[in-house]
Amino acid sequence: MARISVVINNTEQTFAFNGGTLTIGRQLDNTVVLNHAIVSRHHACIEMRGRETWVRDLDSRNGVFVNRLRVREERLRDGDVVTIGPFDLRYDQRAAQNIVLDDNRYFPFESDAQPVQAGQVSESTISLREFFALSLRLNQVVDFHELLDIVMAEAIRMVPAERGFLLLRRDNELVPMIVYPASHGDAAISSSIVRKAIEAGAAVLTHDARLDFAGSESIIHANIHSALCVPLLTQSKAIGILMLDSPGSRRFSERDRDMITMLTSQAAVAIERARLTEEVRLQSQMRQNLERFLSPNVAQALASYVSQHGKLWEAEEQDVSILFADIQGFSALSEQLRPHEVQDLLNEYLHEMTEVIFQHHGTVDKYIGDGIMAIFGAPRLPDEPFNEAHALDAVRTALDMLEARQRLIGKLEPDRHFSMRIGVNTGIAYTGFFGTRHRLEYTAIGDTVNTAQRLESTAEPDTVLISETTRAALGDQFEVQEIGSLQLKGKEQRVLAYKVIGRC
Repeated sequence: MARISVVINNTEQTFAFNGGTLTIGRQLDNTVVLNHAIVSRHHACIEMRGRETWVRDLDSRNGVFVNRLRVREERLRDGDVVTIGPFDLRYDQRAAQNIVLDDNRYFPFESDAQPVQAGQVSESTISLREFFALSLRLNQVVDFHELLDIVMAEAIRMVPAERGFLLLRRDNELVPMIVYPASHGDAAISSSIVRKAIEAGAAVLTHDARLDFAGSESIIHANIHSALCVPLLTQSKAIGILMLDSPGSRRFSERDRDMITMLTSQAAVAIERARLTEEVRLQSQMRQNLERFLSPNVAQALASYVSQHGKLWEAEEQDVSILFADIQGFSALSEQLRPHEVQDLLNEYLHEMTEVIFQHHGTVDKYIGDGIMAIFGAPRLPDEPFNEAHALDAVRTALDMLEARQRLIGKLEPDRHFSMRIGVNTGIAYTGFFGTRHRLEYTAIGDTVNTAQRLESTAEPDTVLISETTRAALGDQFEVQEIGSLQLKGKEQRVLAYKVIGRC
């Protein structure tokens, strides 16, 4: 089960999602009514496909966004944020029913606590054949949520429980993942029992429930519950709890406790494995996407961040250096070669230049035919310091690209030789991730980018042209020659430009 949370009229509303289809839109017949002018009458729906939850755009005017990326349809994962107009809908893969940890609603108790050590479960409790069969069954399940369902089903099969709760730790919160049986309204369980199980790393079995209640014996009796609470432990660390209860006293035996202890010892390992498998899969998918334009180490760091936080960070304005590089006369060169020869030459050229960009911590924004746009100083993780040397990195890259070009044409026939033009500009640009989850691109936009491109198109063959802002950031590490004030195409104001002669 899952739930959708959204703030409407300054009030948070929660919608249980137990399968089927949940519709979202402005019209009153929707499950989630978002009364705003830019929300379509029937804007989107959230639906189950097998065991997966998907959001789908119902041909809305203004689109559906998942974690700020526009989608036609997208599989939802825990913590994803679906944006529709001005509304953010958070998807939580948890039990739709709310769990309240409250001793006032779940009477105090006397109990004992036994360490959770599956190896100490007696053979009279469960045979080695049963133990092996259960372990095999749990470890064959790949899907995380299917695994949780199986754990609860096994628990209910093993002991005479009428209710079951499986809660997993997320940061400092215990999140209800499975509530059995599902029902409407809040379900209360004892905070004391849960705390004791987690802190002691021990299975808690209640023997008696008493309360000095100024009422009838029937009221007291009706509120007595036997409870069995066992932590899910991995390397002595509790990743959650499995709690079972039933009305009445002394409903569970020590054998029941041992059976559930054995189950949780196997379940904890399987759950952690399923979690890590999903995390690795998502990181790998994201890293492959990012490595198209980032150096492998940066791609790995970003993939790890997205996997940990479940989303990309907001686009922002920041100081960067933009590099544009282009082959002069590539169209004329292409006319002399066969199509596959053009492709081979272009691939080798782009490979060499990309390697140089990565060596200097740059980001390949895009390939534009035979042109390359690269960003220096971005992206960076939210907790990373600013790269104050991005202009130096950009100019070093530019000079190394010219050297790489010289090495490359040294291996080519004379009729395939080519020249390059490079332009670099430093300033404020708007940087961020744009696209969809399946085609994600990191880019920079703004006048800083446009000026860099104009400098490249104005540069002479095999030279690097930089702006005054880039020149000011270089200090005395490069020898430059002032070109003068240029009227660049599309620019109202003239731009003071410099040619980079070399390193000092």
